[in-house]
Amino acid sequence: MEQFQNDWDELNRDIESLDSDISQPKTQENIQVLIEKLETNLEKTFPGLKEKESISEQVVQESFQKFDNTISQLFGIKQREESIAFDELAIIERLKNIVQFVAKIDEKKDLETSKSLTLDNYDKLYQIIKKPAISFSFERDDIFAYLQVAGPNPLVLEQFTQMDSRLPITPKQYTAIAEKFGVTDSLSNALAEGRLYASDYKLLDGLPNGNFISDDLTQQKYISAPIALFAVPPQGSSSRSLFPVAISYQKTTISKEWVLFTPLDADSQQEPWMSAKNIVQMADSNYHELISHLGRTHLVVEPFIVPTYNYLPENHPLRNLLIPHFEGTVLINYGAHAILVAPGEAVDSLLASTVGADQSIAARGTQSYLFNFNAIDFSQTLIARGVNNSETLPIYPYRDDGKLIWDAIHTWVNDYLSIYYASDAAIVADRDLQNWTATLASLDGGRVENFGEDSQGHIKTRDYLVKAVSTIIFTGSAQHAAVNFSQKTYMMYVPGFPLARYLMPPTSIEDRESFMQGLPSLTQAQNQINTLYLLGSVHHTNLGNYYASAFPENQQLQAAWKKFQENLNAAATTINQRNQSSERLMPYEFMLPENIPQSINI
Repeated sequence: MEQFQNDWDELNRDIESLDSDISQPKTQENIQVLIEKLETNLEKTFPGLKEKESISEQVVQESFQKFDNTISQLFGIKQREESIAFDELAIIERLKNIVQFVAKIDEKKDLETSKSLTLDNYDKLYQIIKKPAISFSFERDDIFAYLQVAGPNPLVLEQFTQMDSRLPITPKQYTAIAEKFGVTDSLSNALAEGRLYASDYKLLDGLPNGNFISDDLTQQKYISAPIALFAVPPQGSSSRSLFPVAISYQKTTISKEWVLFTPLDADSQQEPWMSAKNIVQMADSNYHELISHLGRTHLVVEPFIVPTYNYLPENHPLRNLLIPHFEGTVLINYGAHAILVAPGEAVDSLLASTVGADQSIAARGTQSYLFNFNAIDFSQTLIARGVNNSETLPIYPYRDDGKLIWDAIHTWVNDYLSIYYASDAAIVADRDLQNWTATLASLDGGRVENFGEDSQGHIKTRDYLVKAVSTIIFTGSAQHAAVNFSQKTYMMYVPGFPLARYLMPPTSIEDRESFMQGLPSLTQAQNQINTLYLLGSVHHTNLGNYYASAFPENQQLQAAWKKFQENLNAAATTINQRNQSSERLMPYEFMLPENIPQSINI
């Protein structure tokens, strides 16, 4: 017994350091050592676990060997690079086994039979994996609004320029709501001054409700497509943080009748307003996973990879620049397709709709970007949503920190390409470059529409090439970091960010059913924790830290690279200062350069 206790204590020490160990950027070898140490201590404490994991790893190896060979033939990647890419996937699979195991060590099975779950029941699931800090504040209205500009999906909010029949707020209601938050304001002034913003999840409209089937038990899930209205207090107010005004959604997926909720509807138990907010967070989580994350980062970057390998010869300057930002992306995308988004797997089980509908909405999200490439650079997306003005929307950490990273990347790409292309004429004369761009725009190639400066996808100016390449790099590094690593910080807390609701939405303000009744079961909550902890934990590489062999020896190039790193360091200093400001209700750390990998590799 004493030996078991010693082994158990050692295992716990390892597990307690798991968060910090795997969250820091490391080489493949560092991660390998960590995994082997955890596996060894798990085997000592629980004999027989190793054999089970070996079987799992063997299955993964067999499943991906054929794909690994295909990638090798397609790209002509060196053997060392193939090995690293494949080892990375195997390590992720082994880490997933460990996470799933340790998360269940203290799980109380009797909780599942409880008829009235409380937040405490969900909190007990975080026995070894640390409970996210958002658990202490997610019910607050100001935090609910703040998450729209600094949460896992700060990409839906857009300026509200005219009243919408779905949000029939009266001037009297608006004034009362503003007063509830200590703000003196009128609806007409807020609208005229451009201080109203809405998050509209209409892209989810029409999705069918899904089911979760386990042990012959079918649980009905409910998807919704709400619209949520927010306001910025007028200038001179003590705070200029967004506050929530109203939430509206259709009573059912086929109903044309909308039901409206406001903070004025909250009773002593915060119902039904709390249920309405939870439905928005559920919709936001589904939008995040399928559109903002999978569709508009993973799948947007992928079409650029094959043409880069096939049409840009080795040592071509653009190939040298882009390859580090593609490392691991195709393989991890294949893993997502085969493991996460396959029927019966995590997306099918956890998200609110059916897997077929989820695949379709992810594809639509991807197409909305790839079919309109010239409008998806960081600045243009902000302008399109009307959220670029810091006078009307002064507190928007994603925008403000993202601009620092975008500017650093854009400056680096401009400095880099200026070394190799002294003029626009040099761009036009580079036949390999023109073949690359034409292939990307071709229906037989990348099918990236509105790419290039003419209908054939040709690039005629260095300025355009700089913006296009900056967009690719930003999407595969900073944009993905913002939506991926926030999964662990926020979305791993299930009561605040359920991936599905299991109770029909309230159909009137008289409905007093607790928002708790619609949350996933503890089993489903455990599965969500396991999946998002893994996806939001593993950092590999750092933005700006290229391999020494990535570029040829060139004094000008080395100076530009050093400048890039200096700009990133300056951005980090500014972001850290902003995060200490009282304006930020919570730190926004996803755009810190130290938290941004070079590529989509998880």
